[in-house]
Amino acid sequence: MRDIDALREQRLDYDGPLERIRANRPSGLDIPLKIGLQHLDLTPIGTIQALQECLGARQQFRVFLFFRLPSLRNEIEKCARSINTSGDLLSAAMKPKDIYEKPLHLLGRGDEAVDITSSATPQRYRLVDCKALTESTVLCICEFTDFPVVDYCAISYVWRNIRTGKSFVEGGDGVKFDVKGAEKADPINTDVLYHACMASLRRGCTHLWLDRLCIMQASEADKPCVCVVLAGGLEYMVSLEEETAWIHRGWTLQEALAPPIIDVLFAWKLHSGQAIAATGVGNSERLEEVVPNQSAVTSLSLLLKTCTTGVMSFVRDGQSKPVMVEAKIFSSYPVQHSYNDIPFWRPTRKIFSPNVAALCIAMDNDMDEDTKLYAIWKSALMRTSSRPVDMVLSVMGLFGVTLDPSPFGKDDRLNATIALACAILEKGSRATWLGTSFKLPPCKQLPTFSVFPRTQVAGKALFKGKEVSEMMDNEYHYPGALVPFPQGSMDKSGFFTFAAKAVRVMATAGAEVLGPLPCPLILKAKDGSLWRVCDASNSQNTLGATFAVLLGWFNAYVPNVTPAHDADNIRAMLVTEHAAGKFHVLSYVFLSMKCRPWVTGWEVHSFCIGPETPSDTKAEPEEELVEVTSPPDLQLQRSAPNFPECSRPTLMDTAARQARWAVPQHTLERHYEKNIDSL
Repeated sequence: MRDIDALREQRLDYDGPLERIRANRPSGLDIPLKIGLQHLDLTPIGTIQALQECLGARQQFRVFLFFRLPSLRNEIEKCARSINTSGDLLSAAMKPKDIYEKPLHLLGRGDEAVDITSSATPQRYRLVDCKALTESTVLCICEFTDFPVVDYCAISYVWRNIRTGKSFVEGGDGVKFDVKGAEKADPINTDVLYHACMASLRRGCTHLWLDRLCIMQASEADKPCVCVVLAGGLEYMVSLEEETAWIHRGWTLQEALAPPIIDVLFAWKLHSGQAIAATGVGNSERLEEVVPNQSAVTSLSLLLKTCTTGVMSFVRDGQSKPVMVEAKIFSSYPVQHSYNDIPFWRPTRKIFSPNVAALCIAMDNDMDEDTKLYAIWKSALMRTSSRPVDMVLSVMGLFGVTLDPSPFGKDDRLNATIALACAILEKGSRATWLGTSFKLPPCKQLPTFSVFPRTQVAGKALFKGKEVSEMMDNEYHYPGALVPFPQGSMDKSGFFTFAAKAVRVMATAGAEVLGPLPCPLILKAKDGSLWRVCDASNSQNTLGATFAVLLGWFNAYVPNVTPAHDADNIRAMLVTEHAAGKFHVLSYVFLSMKCRPWVTGWEVHSFCIGPETPSDTKAEPEEELVEVTSPPDLQLQRSAPNFPECSRPTLMDTAARQARWAVPQHTLERHYEKNIDSL
């Protein structure tokens, strides 16, 4: 039995006699009979504090017991001695052991790489001491036998980053060092580690958890509150104007959504102040300096919103006029289709990136729970990992599911996805993965899902050489406007059985005459095919029937506001019957919001959707990983001569104009250095 469990049993022994003392004590004697005892059922540190308080009151009990309740004296004294002894043992066991200490300037690469294998005990908790690093310039790694009772901050970062710019940290005096067993990752820069520790201390956390330093990388046995994101990795710090690979990694999705508080640490020389996304709607948030004139932190949710619109409106403390700062630390240049933006003559960039927007939605506490889960599926589809199965294992906890990973090989994303979907449906949750992409083709082996992209340890998720985020829409499912996602069940072959509103359709050829919008006669699918809506006379059940199955209402995402223009918000899934009672997905249909009364009147039908043939249950061979030119229909900022005026601009149009006038961070910093009082 663990010490903490033994102490809790003693608490029950201690509690009973004290209740009897309470009933028999003389009036006027104030004895804290149950000081802090309730904490014994909570944290280990609470247990120790409660025991210390109880033991501090023991002398009062001794006098009272000797004169009034001699029959209980031995019982209480024995319990108190046992508590005292166990408390000392537990306190000693919970005290961390320093397993690695070395001055920062002596760290290095090769033979000088950090190696804790000889001093660490497998399957224990380890943390970096922030005060030792910031005050004594010593890397001190502590090991705990039980879960740490100290406050600590976790670090989310990428092991390998793609450099697109230069940062101030690289020009400093920081030492770069490796960790034994993880030499293939980018080296750790002591300057970056220092800033991370300072950000942790700012949150009141004395220690820091960094997987590279706190897990024995050379030991396989060691691998089975607050978080700080280092978007550029551990080698160098990045500013807001530099693209990073953080949002493309699979495991960072869980790291972004699990902690209650998550900050981003970045290079910054513009002091502290208030910041908000370019839409100007919503509350501003604090942007705080960590190391003056070098780095700052702000919330991940704020930076995601600013990267969605491409602009952060920043008001420095003591000033009233905002500056518009270019923000793309989590977004990207569409390199293959970029062109110079007149009159600034610098590359245009993509705004409202679906991968950035999806994470915004997943983190938004004002969104419906199923909407956030839809965004998690969507975000996961645009991320990558060295092991395809990790794209499922890294998000299963976000759906309240725990899978046994042992049945799945490292490349078995298909069966892991089926297992996760089955578990989600079994606990009564909805099929929130439906419609995650309307541009990617359906997966042949699991047609209610989009085809799985290629994953890799570095770079981006690709399909046929194209970045997956470029084949996604910047939108989210809104169940309150029409219908929620369906519930149902899934078997081990991937057949999803459910009921939903649907209308029968038949393939048609000839002219594209859609008919009146409230009740169209012809539907045009995303693959270009045309389908005539069947009336009562030709809606009989026959083999090979095709249906448009209602998925719901989808809104475009703009931070803190909802677009009101008609963007064909109603979506349906086009399915066809290939065997008795068995369907597979063909394509999708977009309908105007004016069709809402019509689709609401569709009848409910039952469906079982899965692979078309048994051979489809086997995974297809993956194509060679080669990134090619981006598609031409990206939503880009346009050059001034080609930016048409609109009498009724959408929210996206307005945001695009604002983003065009955003100023790169390094330009503002140079301006501030020359004109320190002008901001």
